[in-house]
Amino acid sequence: MKHFAIIVASNSDQVLQSSLLASPDLKEGFEISVQRGFRSAAAAYNDGIASTTSDVMIFVHQDVYLPAGWRQRLDRALEWLDANDPSWGVLGLFGVEKNGAGQGHVYSTGLRRVIGEFFEGARRVETLDEVMLILRRNSGLRFDESLHGFHLYGGDICLMAETRGLKNYAISACAVHNTNGIRFLPRAYWKIFFQMRTKWRARLPVQTPCMPITSGCGAALRYAVRRPLWLLRHGASIGARVTDPKAVWEHVVGSG
Repeated sequence: MKHFAIIVASNSDQVLQSSLLASPDLKEGFEISVQRGFRSAAAAYNDGIASTTSDVMIFVHQDVYLPAGWRQRLDRALEWLDANDPSWGVLGLFGVEKNGAGQGHVYSTGLRRVIGEFFEGARRVETLDEVMLILRRNSGLRFDESLHGFHLYGGDICLMAETRGLKNYAISACAVHNTNGIRFLPRAYWKIFFQMRTKWRARLPVQTPCMPITSGCGAALRYAVRRPLWLLRHGASIGARVTDPKAVWEHVVGSG
């Protein structure tokens, strides 16, 4: 039987308590490590690795709600991987293939919609969104603390897994990402974007859930041009965090 650790970097007890720690499946059977006061996700998560003992480590945002039955869906995905690729690298709720196609299953309040679809097993991806990352302790993978801040560490650790010959997968274990939508990517994102481009220059291009990282500036320039135009048309549709993510989940399920 696998043992699980939930490792979360938190800067808001209110968000943590109303979203992640309100998840019914976390009431028992999980080792929970809350990391506070760290200046980067990598440092927080590496500290969580050192302070826990479970063989499967789940690194998750504080604003994620895991609905009832989520543990069962995780177990099914891990059973499939045990049979098909027991030495998997990194798992997550949503990722992108090398061709940019998205794979996974999650509801985002910021986007006000379901992203992806239900599927059985696991689907191979190049990189994963940071909303949730799952590692095996015996893989030996650790986060790169030279990447400061809280962006793109998911793509980075997926690429580190790839260099070890490990494959990364999206799994179908839908959760609610109870997040505020954003109008523009922050400056902190771009700082790490260019740091990633330097670190992985021999590996480029790299697909990420947000945009591809390439040797040129094409992706960044396209974003700078297209995002304001998108906001003019659709800015009013940007969503926000809710007080009761369970109610959101029940609405999603009820809507089919």
